[in-house]
Order: sequence, then structure tokens, then C-alpha cells
Amino acid sequence: MMRRSLVFAVALLLASASVAMAQDQKKGRPGGGQRPGGQGQGPGGFGGGGVTGLLASPEVQKELSVTADQKGLIDDMLKDLRPTGGGGGGGADFRNLSAEEREKLVAEFRKQGEERAKKADEMTKMILEPKQVERLNQLRIQSEGVSALARAEVADKLSLTQEQKDKIAKIRESSRGERGGFGNQGNASQEDRQKALAEAKEKRDKANGEILAVLTAKQKESWEQMQGKKFDFPQQGRRPGAN
Repeated sequence: MMRRSLVFAVALLLASASVAMAQDQKKGRPGGGQRPGGQGQGPGGFGGGGVTGLLASPEVQKELSVTADQKGLIDDMLKDLRPTGGGGGGGADFRNLSAEEREKLVAEFRKQGEERAKKADEMTKMILEPKQVERLNQLRIQSEGVSALARAEVADKLSLTQEQKDKIAKIRESSRGERGGFGNQGNASQEDRQKALAEAKEKRDKANGEILAVLTAKQKESWEQMQGKKFDFPQQGRRPGAN
């Protein structure tokens, strides 16, 4: 009976999520998922999709000891929350928009991504047991690296001050500006590409170190504890310490 009730409750959430995204598409809004110049829903990391990106991984499901019933519910959740990509706002269309229109579109993408992430968190807590949710949160922090410090729940658990938040945000923004892009790497040699990647990693590691230096000794200890036992993510999509 409890399992039947759980399935029904999750089904209701899935239905509401599908209706909301369908309404957005009818209004001509972007289907979400790939924000212009940005990432998918949620901060960077394994899978690029917060809890949904993690739960889509068979290795993560194994680590969480997901049951057959839970896997079925997770598959349904991932299917219903998957961005459909319709609506306009990608590629050349986006490039032809005015600055004001771009800003509005990016804000809409961000809003839709946040709504899907919130819905995913709600459903995940219904599908998984408390211990599984706790481990999933640990894996998410490991996957996101210092990017996780930008999430309100993580910052609150570490009792970050506003001054610390501002310092971290400044370091992250400065780091993005220094990295530059790889738009002109198409004709570069393999050696040049490897050199560019190495330089980008060096800058990223430097920024990560500066961010962690903002934390107090007690906060660093809590930060390590929040990550739990180290998990070896599958190589594909792995972005340890992303910021």
C-alpha cells in the first residue's frame, strides 16, 4: 500500500511537471536545458544536471543501492523532466536577438532550469530513502566541487558569511574571464589544444585553491565531511572540482 501511494504521489508530480513544460512551449518559450552560453540545469559537474544527471548514471544508482522499484520511478522522473528543446531561442536565432531579448531569454532558461531542478529534488526525496538522499547529496558535492558553495543549502550548512560569499563569487567571475574560450581551437594542432587545456586546468585549480582559502579551518573540515566517502565517477562527463 505504501509503495502504491508513493507511485501515485510521484506520478502526480511528474504530471504537473509535464503540463508546466507543455504550457511553456505553447507560449513559444524555449524548451530549456541548454541555456545560451551556459550549462544545463544546475551547476557544473558530472552529467551536468544536478541530481538528475547523477541519478541517470548506472554507477551512481549502484552506489545508492537503488531497488528495481526505485529505478522504475527514477526512469519515469528523468523522462518527464527531460528538456524537449523546442520553442526557439537557440543557435542563430539567439545570435540575432537584441541584447535585451537575449537577457530576457537567458532569464527564462534559468527560471525553467530552476523549476525543473526543484521538482527533481522533491521527487528524489520521495523516491529514495533518507540514507540514499544523504549519499546522493554527498556525491553531488563531490561532482560539483567548489561550485557547490554557490548553492544556498551548502552555504547555509557551512555558515558562510556574506563577505565570504561575495569573495567566492568574485573569484569565480574572475576565473571565468581569465579562461577565455575554445571557439578558435577547431584548426589548432593537437599540441596546441592540449596546451590550452592544461592552461585552463591550471587556472581552474588556482581559482579552486583561492576559493577554499576563503573558508575557515572549521568550515574546511565540515566541507570535507559533507562530501562523504570518495566516489570514483565514470570518466565520461566527469568534471572534478568544477567551478
